Parts: sequence; C-alpha cells; structure tokens
Amino acid sequence: MWLFSRTVHEPCLDPPPVSSGAALTPALALDYLRELSADIRTGVVLGADGELLAGDEALADPARDLFASAGDATELQVVTRDGDVFAARSDRHQIAVVTGRFALPSLIRYDLKLVLADLEGAERPEAP
Repeated sequence: MWLFSRTVHEPCLDPPPVSSGAALTPALALDYLRELSADIRTGVVLGADGELLAGDEALADPARDLFASAGDATELQVVTRDGDVFAARSDRHQIAVVTGRFALPSLIRYDLKLVLADLEGAERPEAP
C-alpha cells in the first residue's frame, strides 16, 4: 500500500481513513467552529437531551429554550441588532453559536452541519 501516487496521473491506492479514532469531541467541535469562522463569538454544544457538553454555561439555557421552541426544525437562525444566533441539531447533538452582524448565513449553517457530521462520525455534507 502507498498513499501518494508515483506520478501525477496515477491514483492513490487504498488511502487510509483520516482518523481511526473516535469522532470529534464537543469541546474540539467548538474550537473547530471558531477556526472555521472568525465571526463566531461564543457557542455551546448540547446533547440531544439538553445536557451541556461544551461551551459557555450562560448560553446553555437560552440555547435549550431556542431548541425547545423550534419544534422539529433542524436549523435555526435568529437575527438581532447586535448579531445572529445560528443553531443546528442532529439526533445526538445540538449546537448554537452567536455571531457578529456580518457573518455569512450560508457559510455558518454549512459549518454547523459539517461539525455535527464530525461529532456523529458521519459523512460530511457537500459544500453549498
């Protein structure tokens, strides 16, 4: 088995998985989101039951309320004068982040879906 092709036109044979370990942890998920977008000010990762897994304790209750009031919605955006709140959830995790006013909604929503997939150890979504 070799990872890199010997010439430009040859395919790589049997590339190993990117990670053979566990899926992304909740704390690393928040760090990763902040690296993906400088617009993210703070955030939380909750379990499906609302348990705080990572992030700011002060944001946990408002995030729980947001998800509880959203019904079956899997993606949410709340716009305020000072910035936005973006949230997304899967069967096992819920993520809510607070951004500045100039965050690009489609990119933040994609980043949330990407990180949720990594938390689940699932296949990543296609780029928009």
